[in-house]
Amino acid sequence: MLLYETLSQPLIFLIVLAIGFGCGFLFDGRNFVCFLCNKNKVVGIILDVLVGLGLGAILLFSILTFNYGELRLYLIFSFLFGIFLQRITIGRIIAKLSKRWYTFFKGIVSRINGKQKKSKENSNS
Repeated sequence: MLLYETLSQPLIFLIVLAIGFGCGFLFDGRNFVCFLCNKNKVVGIILDVLVGLGLGAILLFSILTFNYGELRLYLIFSFLFGIFLQRITIGRIIAKLSKRWYTFFKGIVSRINGKQKKSKENSNS
């Protein structure tokens, strides 16, 4: 016989897993901003702290909302497993796409700068 409080625990587990999966996109944003800043260590540390605090707040808020404030160890594991799943599935795809987009736009900017330099050299002659 199950107690009323434990009937919804599998559903809460899946909800927290999905929230963790969604929070994995914060790591993608952090990695993208750090990549745009040429992997600056100071920016990386600041973003790590901000993302860590944000993830902790999201976890605690979701536990307060769905599990009535009862912090259980399997919910923390579920949250972290959701982040892990996102990072090894969609996170890798996003990382590859962002690198391709970055090199594509960097090539366009270098072509535009090259044309501007050539036009300046031709006008000076």
